[in-house]
Amino acid sequence: MPKQRIINFGPDYKLSIVDEQNKPDRFELAVFYKDRLVEMPGITDQESTVTRFRTTRDVQCIMKKMFLITGKMPENS
Repeated sequence: MPKQRIINFGPDYKLSIVDEQNKPDRFELAVFYKDRLVEMPGITDQESTVTRFRTTRDVQCIMKKMFLITGKMPENS
């Protein structure tokens, strides 16, 4: 079963990070706004609510984007 981590950016935004199955060091990401899965331009894939096969470096960049968008420091759930 893939491992999932939820990172909170303030009370409204969450970033879900899931290990890709059979792809070491690759991740699937999704953004939640007020507990609703949403598209996030520049973070999720175009016309999708998720982005897949991201590297650790990609995840770091996406977390930085989430901070810049929300103005909130990331916190583990």
